[in-house]
Amino acid sequence: MPSLKMRLLTSVIAVPLVILILLGPTFVITGMVMLASLIGLYEYFKATDLLKYQPLCILGFLASIVISIGANFDTGTSLALVYVFVGALFIAMLLSNREISVTHIGMLIFGLIYIPYFLSHITYLRNLEYGKVFIWLVFIGAFLTDTCAYFIGCKFGKHKLCPNISPKKSVEGAVAGVIGGGLSFVIFGIIINLFFTEAINGSFNLWLLFLLGLITAVMSEIGDLVASCIKRQFGVKDFGNLLPGHGG
Repeated sequence: MPSLKMRLLTSVIAVPLVILILLGPTFVITGMVMLASLIGLYEYFKATDLLKYQPLCILGFLASIVISIGANFDTGTSLALVYVFVGALFIAMLLSNREISVTHIGMLIFGLIYIPYFLSHITYLRNLEYGKVFIWLVFIGAFLTDTCAYFIGCKFGKHKLCPNISPKKSVEGAVAGVIGGGLSFVIFGIIINLFFTEAINGSFNLWLLFLLGLITAVMSEIGDLVASCIKRQFGVKDFGNLLPGHGG
């Protein structure tokens, strides 16, 4: 399967790179989040045809940078920046009232929440007391959820999950993805409990980890379906080719 080969090739390149980034200091994580946010926002603008509205795009890219860096700020500073951004949106709308509508503003805000804001939680997580440990769960859970859903779905998938949104996704694949996500958290917890208890000054409750893994996997699959829904509504096949074989 060409898609499978591309997935494996992408994983061979991406996994070591992600590991190196996660082993780096906080500013490296912030830089990764910022770059991923800018690329994702550009692809979103292109898919939704917002690229033609340059003032909105400029504000969006600036906001993406601020959101990525702002994950390291205190709450008061973050709120102040939100007010500044909203004011800038109002001014842009007044100056370009014949081109920029409330719909465009809504699409921009949705994109900022869906991409840079959600991605910035990687930095928030890293800044927690045991963030250096917890941050691995984000990537391990997402990778195992996607991998289990893909392989089980391809092999045993017979019942369509959301045929009008993503025809290739199956109920069997979705269930396998959720279970795989839960088990990936448990396996991670077992490894920490056996060899790295000093890293969290204690040990993980494996049942709670399993539950957290299930919730994370479900949210991951919902997010993936939302991306498919956006692509379907705007007639776009993929959000770019940065990760070949993974559908953008």
